[in-house]
Amino acid sequence: MKSIDYLEILRIITNSRETVTKAKTNEKAFTRKRMMPFSNAIEFMLDMRKTTLQTRLNMYFGHTGESKAMSQQAFSKLRMNFDHSPFETMVRETVKENYKSQQEAYLWHGYNVFGIDGSYVQLPRSKELYNAFGIHGRLPQCPNAGISILFDVLSGWSVDPIITDAKMNERAQCVKHIDFLCNEMPNVAKNSILLMDRGYPSLDLIKKLQTSGLKYVIRARTNHITEIDNAPMGDSFFIRDGIKIRIIKFALSNGNIEILLTNLFEITQSLVTELYTMRWASETAYFKLKRELCVEKFSGKTVNSIYQDFWASIVLFNAVAVFQAEADTKVALRQERKNNKLSYRTRTSDLIITLRDRFIFATLCGDSMVSSVEIEFVINIMARSVSAVRHNRSFPRIHRPFSKTCSNMKSFL
Repeated sequence: MKSIDYLEILRIITNSRETVTKAKTNEKAFTRKRMMPFSNAIEFMLDMRKTTLQTRLNMYFGHTGESKAMSQQAFSKLRMNFDHSPFETMVRETVKENYKSQQEAYLWHGYNVFGIDGSYVQLPRSKELYNAFGIHGRLPQCPNAGISILFDVLSGWSVDPIITDAKMNERAQCVKHIDFLCNEMPNVAKNSILLMDRGYPSLDLIKKLQTSGLKYVIRARTNHITEIDNAPMGDSFFIRDGIKIRIIKFALSNGNIEILLTNLFEITQSLVTELYTMRWASETAYFKLKRELCVEKFSGKTVNSIYQDFWASIVLFNAVAVFQAEADTKVALRQERKNNKLSYRTRTSDLIITLRDRFIFATLCGDSMVSSVEIEFVINIMARSVSAVRHNRSFPRIHRPFSKTCSNMKSFL
């Protein structure tokens, strides 16, 4: 999908009467002319800047030419009049459009490759969030939300994001991702491989994958299933309840034993291990979401604001993937004329900074021709900031102690 098409879908949803009707939590809301109409409120919340809410409001109204900015309190009251559905609709519709046709550049040996992984995000300290989401980890005063994402490791898209409470069951969320893929994207599902880490494998989940017709590669734990523990080194298989499961057991460079489970019987062991290494993209996706898009810097302390900010962040996350693909194409064309030993791609952190600085989403409700010129300018800037792609690099994992404080120190207890 091109960036201009991505923004056009967002623009249509933002200005649709159906969107505001579905999203309104108050029947009387948005019936009179206000300082910030519904479409402008949605546009404002897609601003990538993560400064204070009042600073963002000042910059937004300055950009639109207004002499006076809305107050933070007034915006907080306004956003209570609609839910998160406009942003979720944006995610669902752009995903549907993006996967209408198979893109050869984002296939591995003819397969779509998806990673499934879960994580937790720290929420602002408020009694409402504490009661709604609960806690996870060692900080009893800090509420958390569980998130799980079906992630396209080749294109960088978040295909099916889920936000839930802190007592998230990752396998239960995985089943939801499987059902979403099979029910909403059947043409993609029949040609897909799912990658999962060692917290996921169970015989029930493997049965679910098998009956759904999906391929998988899952890292297994030891002391979990007898047949796996007793399997020899190398390539073997076992059959349980009529389901044949391939086991690949090998030693890593540090001496640890790695065990992979799969129903890919036709490809070599080396290709299966190569395939599993792609799962790391799911880990880096959470880094991008938390550290670069700053999803944990929520702009409100209500359950509604958490859902709004989360889904708006996913809209931006996929926008980054779209813009990066176009910028990478320009980088590749430029590198064709050079004799470089390494390949290069756009540096994601700089790309996000560029999108923030150009305030690209202020064009959502504007003229499409102006938007296309602005987008082309932004992509050209992005393509100038590149980093080398170095394959097969590894770094020791540094285990840091848990923090004894949470981000919002104001107590509600």
